[in-house]
Amino acid sequence: MRKHTVLLLAVMVCGAFTLASAQKKPAQQQRPAQRQAGPQNQNKLLARRVFEELTNQGRYGEVDQVFDRNCKVHFGNRTLGLSQAVAEGKGWKSAAPDLSMNVENVTENGDKVTVFWAARGTHTGQGLGAQPTRKQVSMRDRTVFLFKNGKIVEAWNSEYRQELFRQLGVSKTTASMFDTTEKLWAAAAQLFPDPLYASLQ
Repeated sequence: MRKHTVLLLAVMVCGAFTLASAQKKPAQQQRPAQRQAGPQNQNKLLARRVFEELTNQGRYGEVDQVFDRNCKVHFGNRTLGLSQAVAEGKGWKSAAPDLSMNVENVTENGDKVTVFWAARGTHTGQGLGAQPTRKQVSMRDRTVFLFKNGKIVEAWNSEYRQELFRQLGVSKTTASMFDTTEKLWAAAAQLFPDPLYASLQ
């Protein structure tokens, strides 16, 4: 009788250990998946804010939360200071109040984040010296952001204006005048502090 009792206890203990280890294995297998499903990288979230909050919602008061004050923004061969770039963005938003930039994909490589985006808007407002054409424009491109200490310190974009003018039907003369004005503003920006340049816009 005692042998049967000891044998029964041994079987129960072994069964308990087997059940416990079987329950632990799935939990261990789930850990890597749970790590991968963690929150997005902070730099990616900040890069998204540029389009989803600053541009689409016009929350330009939050620029300093995302960009370093000395950030340089490149559009092809043009390089602008932060306030110049913001002023240009505000100008296009004024020209196309319904302008919307949809983030299609975000990738990260070290301290650089690339945002692939699509933009669409209707030229119904006054902005940057062009009379409303009521034409719809759409563009698709990417922007590369360089991050340091949790803020954007440099950004690279394609030069978009030629394609935008083409879609709006802006004449070459008007486009040339626009470029000349931009160059004059850029020259003025070299003579005056950046905040003063922004106030002139």
